[in-house]
Amino acid sequence: MPSVRRWLMLVAVLALALSAAACGGSDEESAGGGETASEDTGGAETIEGGKNTLGVVAIDLQNAFFVRMKKAGDEAASDYGVKTTWQSAQGSVERQISIVENMIRQKVGAILIDPLDKNAIKPAIAKATKADIPVITMGNKVEGDGNFNTLYPDAENMAANARVLAKAIGEEGEVGLLVGSRGNFVSDTREAGFVDTIEKEFPGVKIASVQPTEFDAAKAADIATTWSTSNPDMKGFACISDTLCLAAQSALQSAGMDLKFVGVDGDKEMHPFLESGQMEMDVLTGAERVGYWNIAVGARLVKGAKFDTDLFLPTFFVSGSDIPGQVGLDTITPADADAEAQGYREQFGPDRSDGDMSAGKE
Repeated sequence: MPSVRRWLMLVAVLALALSAAACGGSDEESAGGGETASEDTGGAETIEGGKNTLGVVAIDLQNAFFVRMKKAGDEAASDYGVKTTWQSAQGSVERQISIVENMIRQKVGAILIDPLDKNAIKPAIAKATKADIPVITMGNKVEGDGNFNTLYPDAENMAANARVLAKAIGEEGEVGLLVGSRGNFVSDTREAGFVDTIEKEFPGVKIASVQPTEFDAAKAADIATTWSTSNPDMKGFACISDTLCLAAQSALQSAGMDLKFVGVDGDKEMHPFLESGQMEMDVLTGAERVGYWNIAVGARLVKGAKFDTDLFLPTFFVSGSDIPGQVGLDTITPADADAEAQGYREQFGPDRSDGDMSAGKE
């Protein structure tokens, strides 16, 4: 049986990878009137410089969220008349720093980074600032030298997820948590919001396993498969990203486990689970919204816009369950989430004001 289960898990992971590729196209994709270069090597020869070029340093370009983020970011580049060059850090802090330094040498107009480690990236930010290149740390609060932070209300959102999951399992039993990488601000903040809320508010709920995945769906599937044998009494789990949830859920179902779960991103693939009640709640940031918004902010910066250090993206709770209402949350349906997720041009397009780029601190 273990060999069959392993085969089923690999099929699920392969399906996830194919879905990611189908949603966003290849990493070589170009979009509209803007020009996009994308390369996983991080080599200097692939990076075009110039004031009108935005250098984007992703954690990776395979994860479904990042693929969709890039797709909508390319649309923003076209709408705003700028160029983008997307580079993958492939989950490596050292590689991420090297790519940023390369972009500085190429004199790009602005650098957007999804930092793997909020502290390790600071010296590279300082170098960019010294070179008069604005830096945006995407989804991360980095106390760097002059950078802008594009943020979400992560602690509050994961606290809400913790309350909903605890209620869904009757406020008693074991749960697991899949995180990204330690040192990543988003992952750390979401982990703290979930763990602190469970520990303070739900004494009957035990967090049996908190596992880093390095944002890798295959690792999430491996961990979930281990849970099926090491924690067979587990009642639910949470993820800091839907891509991890989808891989874990596929592996757990293959192992014959049907758990309640909650997540973050608002990926459309989660809608069937929300509608069936297996997924109690998702938090819509929206990969496309995040990608378009960040490129819009970067494009405005190179054109001279002035922003506060911290900008905030509004989020939505998505559910088909009545449990979020029991803990005082207002939710939208999966169908309504579709409209919100695809409304990024109306929300952040060139005809909007600079003030529309931030919802203000939650």
